[in-house]
Amino acid sequence: MALNVKRLPAPVVEVEVSPRVESRMATRLLRSVLTKSVLEIIFVCVVASFAGFSNFNPLLRGAIDTADQTRVTGWAYDPHAADDALEVQLFIDGRFAASQRAGQPRPDVVQAKVAASPNHGFTFAFEPHLVPGKHTAQVYVLRRTAGMHKMLLSLSKRPVTFYVNH
Repeated sequence: MALNVKRLPAPVVEVEVSPRVESRMATRLLRSVLTKSVLEIIFVCVVASFAGFSNFNPLLRGAIDTADQTRVTGWAYDPHAADDALEVQLFIDGRFAASQRAGQPRPDVVQAKVAASPNHGFTFAFEPHLVPGKHTAQVYVLRRTAGMHKMLLSLSKRPVTFYVNH
């Protein structure tokens, strides 16, 4: 024999919340949402900073010391690869001119306490095939990034200007 049991609906209890309690709950919820948003922004900034630092090495050091109608000299050094002779590329008037390793002795770099070893210099010598007048020289360091990618990092903020007189 089957029993027929009728379920009675659960009693609905209405709880009256005071406006003051509602205000506190809303304030807590708002604080939680704002805190979560701030933490997400901080996380994104840390990730972006790490990615930027690993791809654009702000510790890269170097300079163009001489730029004239016969040569461009200077030095390039990366503290993360202290023993490596970095590949440097010369651009004259915005056009690629030459490439080489910065591995020539530069004892002044050691004396200035920039590097532990002196082999970070470069000299680009060129025949006076440039037309007379104003020219610019810019040297970039070729840096490997993740995977097979490479990027050029400038040794100076602005190209060095020099003049050719024949």
